[in-house]
Amino acid sequence: MPVTPFHFGPGLALKGVAAPVFSWSAFAAAQVVIDCETIYYMVRGEYPVHRFLHSFLGGGMAGLVAAILFLGVVHASLIGFPRLIVPLTATATARGEISFLGAFLGGLTGGLSHPLLDGIMHPDVRPFMPWTDYNPFLGLIGLAPLHLACIASAIVGGIGLALWKRRSKGRST
Repeated sequence: MPVTPFHFGPGLALKGVAAPVFSWSAFAAAQVVIDCETIYYMVRGEYPVHRFLHSFLGGGMAGLVAAILFLGVVHASLIGFPRLIVPLTATATARGEISFLGAFLGGLTGGLSHPLLDGIMHPDVRPFMPWTDYNPFLGLIGLAPLHLACIASAIVGGIGLALWKRRSKGRST
């Protein structure tokens, strides 16, 4: 994707479906970590700009690293700013953000979805690297439908989160 936030939509859809056990923040962190590779090679003027982190192997590893780093920041914040952070974790959707399982699932899913999404539109993405340079996803759908699908998934995810929040409020009253 030319702009990483398009990747956030499918992650928000997953958060809307599985809020208590999925960290959208770790998912988004994985997207950003992976696109740092692209920025690095773009700044240097080196092609291809999508390399190892844009493969399923590299993306999965980057996603797990992003999840671990994310958890480190969250837990350091819990220690350093408990009065600020603890009230934010009162809901099931927030607990999914900071749990080990939520961060693991979010980071790994973010890392694995990135090569798929970028593989649809970028000819230099090699999702099955180092085993093959073949990209079966290239041109699977057009650019506009891909972006619209990412936006639609964000909307669906937002609706799902609103329903989770509404259901949680109903249980607490």
